[in-house]
Amino acid sequence: MPDTEPVTRNTVAIDGQRFVLDPGRSLNDVKTSAVTAIRDGGGLIDLILRGTVTVSVLISPGVPVIFIAERLEPADQDDRDTSNVRASFDSHDDFSFPPDT
Repeated sequence: MPDTEPVTRNTVAIDGQRFVLDPGRSLNDVKTSAVTAIRDGGGLIDLILRGTVTVSVLISPGVPVIFIAERLEPADQDDRDTSNVRASFDSHDDFSFPPDT
């Protein structure tokens, strides 16, 4: 892997479902959107995931939301081609894209 610097992988877990954010997206922006939705009594927030997939999630009071910033050393970094959308969801057991028909 050409990049030898540690990177941070940002993940949002909502009601037990984990979503790995696109590396260019701010975890703080997602936190702000989630807090705003809760203060408004509920609302949709958009999560931009690896592979340029957007997932809209309904956030409401009582739904557990966990924000995870994980520092990855070069040996632990994921070097998958993020243009392959399906590869971006390998770690999401309950989520498939495109939906199974």
